[in-house]
Amino acid sequence: MFESSIVKLLRADNMLVSKLSTYNSMPTIFSNQAPEGTQFPCIVFYIHRTQSDDACLDGFVLMVDYYSYGVSDVNANIAVERIEFLLDRAHLEHDRYDTIRVFFFSGTTVPDPDPRMYHYNLQFNARAGRKKWMQQL
Repeated sequence: MFESSIVKLLRADNMLVSKLSTYNSMPTIFSNQAPEGTQFPCIVFYIHRTQSDDACLDGFVLMVDYYSYGVSDVNANIAVERIEFLLDRAHLEHDRYDTIRVFFFSGTTVPDPDPRMYHYNLQFNARAGRKKWMQQL
């Protein structure tokens, strides 16, 4: 879909990257799952296509999970706010789509039995214009 556009946007932000660990010398931002051995804090996001009756637009739900572990959630809260700021109302580009628009939908902490585990889930709606859609009619 357009995972590379999300990774590019998030990795380009120095404030957010400063709140993440690294994996293979890159900030820990992953699509679908984090590799084994990834250190906290990290981001894992998922893109799910939704039903669209429009020939020229695709709809999506983008879920972004931020994971951190420790005594204080100060840096985690900063990172979560930054993710929302970067993605809400974002205009993204991708080889497969003309324009991708992202809109914040909701956000909440996810309970964990370990009080030092911080897991926050942000959800966004997205829509994207299909490239070459006229040729597919």
